[in-house]
Amino acid sequence: MAGKIITHAGQAPEGLDDSPLRGILLITAGMIVFGAQDVIIRLLSGEFAAMEIMFIRGLVALLPMALFVHWEGGFASLLVRHPYINLIRGLLMVCSYTAFYMSMAAMPIAEVTAIFFVSPLIITLFSVLFLGETVGFRRWAAVIAGFIGVLVIVQPGSESLDPAAVLPLIASCTYAGSVIITRRIGRTQSGASLAFFAMLTFIAISGLAGAVMGDGAFANDSHPSLSFLLRAWVMPGVREMLLLGATGLIAGFGFYCLSQSYRIAPASVVAPFEFISMPLYCGGSPCGTRSRR
Repeated sequence: MAGKIITHAGQAPEGLDDSPLRGILLITAGMIVFGAQDVIIRLLSGEFAAMEIMFIRGLVALLPMALFVHWEGGFASLLVRHPYINLIRGLLMVCSYTAFYMSMAAMPIAEVTAIFFVSPLIITLFSVLFLGETVGFRRWAAVIAGFIGVLVIVQPGSESLDPAAVLPLIASCTYAGSVIITRRIGRTQSGASLAFFAMLTFIAISGLAGAVMGDGAFANDSHPSLSFLLRAWVMPGVREMLLLGATGLIAGFGFYCLSQSYRIAPASVVAPFEFISMPLYCGGSPCGTRSRR
C-alpha cells in the first residue's frame, strides 16, 4: 500500500488526501482505549516487570494487528521504503511508553499526567518546524487551552519533586518525535504497517530485556521506578494473563488508531484531541491526590 512521495513537507501524498475528521475520530478512539489499558497496567505494576508486561502485550497485539494488515492489503502492505526510520520510530515509542509507565510507579497520577500532556504542545511545535504545517491562532489556542485544562483538573502540587518527574517529560518528547515520523513516513506506508513494525520493536526490545535481566539479577528496590523496570519476570496466573491479554488487544487497536490518525491528518489538527483521555486518567481517584501506589 505504498503511496507516492510528495515534494512539499506539509501536504499529503498523491492518492491520500488529508482527512482531519477521520484523524480526530481515530485519535479519540485510540486515546480512550489506551486510557483503559493504562488502568490495567497500573494494577499489574506491583507484581510484574514493565518489560514483561510489554512483551506479553506485544505478542497478543499481533492478533488484531494481523486483521488490520489483511484489511489494508495483506503482506504486500508490510513492504516499506524506510525500514531504518521505522526502527527509529519504534525505539522512540519504546522509550516513551517505558518512561511513562516507570513514572506512574513512583509518582501520583496528577503529576505524571500534567507533565506528559505537554506532548500536544511539543507535537504542534514540531509540526511547524519539521513538517511545514501552518498553525493558526485557533489551533494554538486549542492546544494551550487543553493543557491549561489539564492543570486545572489534575491540580499538580508543589511538594518535594521526585527525581522520576523527568520520566514523563522524556515520554512526552520521545512520543512527539514518533508522531512527527509517523506523519512523515505515513505518506508511503499504511497505518497497519506503521503499527505492526512499532509493535515488533516493542517485542524485540522487551524480549531482549527479559533475556538479560528477567531473572532479577539487576533487581533494584531503591526507587519504585527502578523496581518496576528491573524486577524478575514471574509466571502470570489465569487472572493476570487475562488482564495482560486485554492490554494486548487494546494495544493492537490503539496503535493502529494512533498511527492512522497522524498519517491521514495534520499533526497540529490531531494533537489537541489527545486531551480527550484526561477523564479516564483521573477516573480511578481524585486527580489531585498525592498518595502513592
